Amino acid sequence: MDLNERQALFFDIDGTILSEVTGDVPESAARGIRAAKEAGHLVFINSGRTLSCVPKALLGMNFDGFLCGCGTDIIYQGKDLYYWEASQEETMMVIRAVRDCNMGAVLEGRDCIYFQDRSPRFPQALSILEVFEGIFQIRVGWEEPLPVFSKFIAFSDRDSREEDFFRAVAPVFEVIGRAGHFYEMVPKGHTKATAIDRVLELFDVKRENAWVFGDSSNDLAMFQAVPNAVAMGRHDPVLTEYASYITDTVENDGLYKALAAMKLIKEQ
Repeated sequence: MDLNERQALFFDIDGTILSEVTGDVPESAARGIRAAKEAGHLVFINSGRTLSCVPKALLGMNFDGFLCGCGTDIIYQGKDLYYWEASQEETMMVIRAVRDCNMGAVLEGRDCIYFQDRSPRFPQALSILEVFEGIFQIRVGWEEPLPVFSKFIAFSDRDSREEDFFRAVAPVFEVIGRAGHFYEMVPKGHTKATAIDRVLELFDVKRENAWVFGDSSNDLAMFQAVPNAVAMGRHDPVLTEYASYITDTVENDGLYKALAAMKLIKEQ
């Protein structure tokens, strides 16, 4: 690693830049990102969120680009570099599997988030709907026109047939398990790591000059993909063995502290 060369920095959103406690971007995190840009580094969001639900505060932070939807959507300075969305046949397959297997799901697209209904049966989905409504572009119901999405999250309860559901969607989607019968469903061949690979190749950045910052299980692929991986103070244990550095929580200036400790910015 040569810190005199340009580095490429990839940041998760929730729990990394955006506090899941306050719902805000701490001033220290914004200051750290700004300092990294001023130091000449490439800075990217690399999130499981699709572009439609990236907070406006982040859209205005002058990132070089946005790697969204676990590698399904790559944008650099407002230009599309790569995009994947489910076909109509794949969409119908997912909707049919959700209904046949008594699951819950939220379909995530570049322009809209599609909620199944307002039923309280899956509290996590209802909670997301209540938070997103009035902030992001959402639609309740999967009637015509069909949803246009790149990935989705699924929920189950004791009346669901999880294994049947996973088998039904397996030709197209892989499962990332989250806590409490909550699953992230990502199209095969797409991860946060594949998005990083495309960026490093495009900008001819050495892998040893790539840095990732994250906290959750869907960050595992990018933690495995590069040698410089920073785990936040609160992080899923699955990341620990791949972390080259563990910082403080985002609320306690963890992102800024990590950037300074790794000499990626000059401490202010």
